[in-house]
Amino acid sequence: MNGVARKVQTTYLVLLLLHTLAASFIWGINTLFLLDAGLSNTEAFAANAFFTAGMVIFEVPTGVLADTRGRRTSYLLGTITLAFATLLYLLLWSVKAPLAAWAVASALLGLGFTFFSGAVEAWLVDALTFSEYMKQGGRLEDVFARGEIVEGIAMLGGSIAGGVVAQATSLGMPYLLRVGVLVLSFATAFALMH
Repeated sequence: MNGVARKVQTTYLVLLLLHTLAASFIWGINTLFLLDAGLSNTEAFAANAFFTAGMVIFEVPTGVLADTRGRRTSYLLGTITLAFATLLYLLLWSVKAPLAAWAVASALLGLGFTFFSGAVEAWLVDALTFSEYMKQGGRLEDVFARGEIVEGIAMLGGSIAGGVVAQATSLGMPYLLRVGVLVLSFATAFALMH
C-alpha cells in the first residue's frame, strides 16, 4: 500500500473515531438531561422526534451540498452545526427552556448529523480511487470493516464515558466533552481531509 492510501485510511479511521465518540457521549444520558431541563416524558420524546424530523428533512439537501461543494465542506459544516446545536442544548438546559426551543435545537442536531451522512465514506472512496489503492489490490471492504470496528469501540467507550462523567460531575459535562471532540474533529478534517 502506498503512503497516500495509508494516510487516507488513517484519516478516515480517526474521523470515524472522533465523530462517533462525540455522538455517543450523550446517548446514555440524553433523556435524563431533557427531564432535568424541565421537560415532561412526552416533551422529552417529542424533542427527540424533532431530531429525527431534522434528519429526514435535511438528508437530501445536505447530500446535494456534499456532491456539489465537496465531502470535506460537508463534514466541516457538520462539525460546526453539531457543536453549535450542542451548545444551544446546554443553554436551553440551563434556562429550563420550553419545548418549542428544544424542537429547534433538536432539528439543528439532525441537520448536523445529515452533513456527515455518507460524506466521509464518499470521501474515502474518492481519495482511495485517486491514490490507486484498488488498482494495487486493495479492497474497500477491508477499510470499511476496520471502520466498523473503530465505530464500535468509540460507541461503547463514549457511552460509558458519558455516563461516568455525568455521574461524577453534572449532566451537562458530556455535552461539553462532545463540543471539545467536535472541535478536535473539525481541526483534524480541516488539516487532513483533502
